[in-house]
Amino acid sequence: MEKGKKNSNPLHDSSQYVKGVGPSRQVLLSKLGISTVEDLILHFPRNYYDRSTLVTISQIDPHRLTSFWGTVLAVSKRNLGPRRSILTVALGDESGITHLIFFNQPYLEKQFKPGLKVIASGVRRTYRGQKQVVAPEFEILSGELGEELIHTGRIVPIYPLTAGISQRTMRRIVHAALEKAACHIIENLPPRLIESMDFPSRPEAFREIHYPSSARQCERAINRFKFEEVFFLHLLIHRRRNALSGFRPRPPIPPPHPLTARFINTLPFELTGGQKRVLGDIRRDMESEKGVSRLLQGDVGSGKTIVCLVAMMMAMEKGFQAALMVPTEILAVQHLEKIRSYLRNFSFRVELLIGSMKIARKKEVQGALGNGEVDLIVGTHALIQEGIAFKQLGMAVIDEQHRFGVKQRASLGQGNLLPHFLVMTATPIPRSLAQTVYGDLDLSVIDELPFGKRKVKTEIAGREDHRRVYAEVKEAFRRGNQAFILYPLVEESEKSDLKAATEEFERLQRDQLRGFPLGLLHGRMSFEEKSKAIEMFRSRKILGLVTTTVIEVGVDIPNASVLLVNHPERFGLAQLHQLRGRVGRGGGEGSCHLLTDENLSGASEKRLAFFASHDDGFKVAEADLKLRGPGEIWGYRQSGYPAFKLLNPLSDSSLVQRSWEESRIILEGDPELRKEENKVVSNYFHLYYKAKMELAEIG
Repeated sequence: MEKGKKNSNPLHDSSQYVKGVGPSRQVLLSKLGISTVEDLILHFPRNYYDRSTLVTISQIDPHRLTSFWGTVLAVSKRNLGPRRSILTVALGDESGITHLIFFNQPYLEKQFKPGLKVIASGVRRTYRGQKQVVAPEFEILSGELGEELIHTGRIVPIYPLTAGISQRTMRRIVHAALEKAACHIIENLPPRLIESMDFPSRPEAFREIHYPSSARQCERAINRFKFEEVFFLHLLIHRRRNALSGFRPRPPIPPPHPLTARFINTLPFELTGGQKRVLGDIRRDMESEKGVSRLLQGDVGSGKTIVCLVAMMMAMEKGFQAALMVPTEILAVQHLEKIRSYLRNFSFRVELLIGSMKIARKKEVQGALGNGEVDLIVGTHALIQEGIAFKQLGMAVIDEQHRFGVKQRASLGQGNLLPHFLVMTATPIPRSLAQTVYGDLDLSVIDELPFGKRKVKTEIAGREDHRRVYAEVKEAFRRGNQAFILYPLVEESEKSDLKAATEEFERLQRDQLRGFPLGLLHGRMSFEEKSKAIEMFRSRKILGLVTTTVIEVGVDIPNASVLLVNHPERFGLAQLHQLRGRVGRGGGEGSCHLLTDENLSGASEKRLAFFASHDDGFKVAEADLKLRGPGEIWGYRQSGYPAFKLLNPLSDSSLVQRSWEESRIILEGDPELRKEENKVVSNYFHLYYKAKMELAEIG
């Protein structure tokens, strides 16, 4: 809708037409994402004041916020200088008198007239023998006590604000929007669901969430809107999955798989029970009509890559191609080398496709990929660039899904058949959150580590411990072990006192680690420079690698046994766990030292203490989610992540699960939402969600 334009549906009118807004205030509302009347009534309170209990003036509490009412007896204003004044309003009832004090608000004098009834909320104090309430919230009654109030005398909403709009202003505006929209709010849940969930009707829910008649009714309204937020998302996800399965058939990969079985038998280790269980899930998916669309979770070192390689083997055995897409070129090269090593006794052709390859080589690989000569391709975003074509992709594996958007994943699916998708992540996600972020994927978890894998000892080392830690690093070097020395920045900034990798690399060579060969690795280096640094580290030509979070995903140096993390408070717990997974990978004992300074906050100390005492990635990730919120677990918001106003998938997991089941049941019985009882659901879904169905049309 064009800015300022009126619409046939008042809900979709510009919010500037709401009483009390206007063009100038609309500019401020836009900063809160509010452009329509509907946006205003969906601007839910972030909290509430309970001002519902009124007391007499003599009962005003000197220690806590209380609400009271009385009659204006007198008004006086005293000027104290330029733009400085005190307004005193004497308020009385049968029990006594108190004074409302307002500093530098002379315009309020016109509002208070003797004889008017006023409800106010505040804390009483005594100044020079006079009982006062300074800067109270208040509301002047135009009629009798008991008619609708906004600012006090009830449970009062507290809204998210922006500069230039006060709570009083926002309450008035939202109240006016509710009055304007009341007759146009439509129901969007079926009667059966409203009754079984004990929800209020939608119009009633809007009234109760903004101006609750009681705490209980407010809770019912909040629960309804939480459910709405995830219910229609789940409908979209279920319909998207149905559309995907009917859009194009999946490559047929039925049993038996003798070549894959032979591959598993050639592995130098036995698969764990968790790996075998997940492979069973994948095999069943391959044999079903829906195919594989699965999220594979597993802790660092749990063996996700081998599971994915076995899945790709099953596709290649039946004549289809496989692709492994990863977030960094370093990781792509590493995967290529490992896969070629595992497949050295098989005749499959495995190639690399990354952005830094020479153009001639890249075209050669692309041509071989298009005519089917390449069986398995490993790459980065280069796999989804224009001009990339498969003869027929059978299995697509995406490593570290949070670094790729849904559309990026979908763009791998070109061809006559829709490929099977397997997504793997080492950042464990609770099921309730997975059903909102990865709802189009089934979930499998590898919940055990390979036998004999050792834990990494983790400690918090304050400034007084730094000398000892570096002595331990030098001792590790003398034993032939290696260390990662990690910093949060590449270069120091004038705005930050954090240590940075490049400066510290030079200092460590001169100071604590003098005499030992060190290397430098960070994200601003070219691919060739990064590859050279890692190869020198892998071949032990350097013993200490000074680096940044570029090593977070997948860098595998079996001989690295020590990790030093400078300024660990700058990282999320899940990210620290990923980094910790870079050491102790060769079967030996690993150690992680969190090097802190004196000015660490109490909250940071608590976070790091939890991390140091827990090596279970699922517990660490869950703690990180609770601390940082589900949208920030990966350090930045994932594109397309649902921006919930009220719902928290972690604390509201029961609502999420109920929504998942109810949306599934409704669509199983009525795939097109055409039944009479689902008409309200269909109307709302098609109005607000149908456009998002385009994500279902892969290819």
